[in-house]
Amino acid sequence: MTECVCTACPFEADGLEELQRHSVETGHVGICKTEAAPAGGKLSKLTKRLVVTQGATLAALGSSFLACTYLYAKWQTAEAENAYLKSPSGAGRNLKSHDKSRDKE
Repeated sequence: MTECVCTACPFEADGLEELQRHSVETGHVGICKTEAAPAGGKLSKLTKRLVVTQGATLAALGSSFLACTYLYAKWQTAEAENAYLKSPSGAGRNLKSHDKSRDKE
């Protein structure tokens, strides 16, 4: 449905013909507006798909980031434990001294 209104006065018309007649009589300028397309049109379906795709992509990136953070923390822990085991005062020394005392018995 088209709604036509005069920009200079409060005149409203149901169609373009009435607005043109009013414009010729008064010299005023009018505009016509058409109602928006009903919701759920092709554009809104596309928009919904894009929003869903964007949400899924963000969820995947978030979970990938968390997985990488978790694996990095595990790697750091393993590096620290390995460094401790290789250190002179680490568990390797303690195990060797334990083996020596066991051999004496």
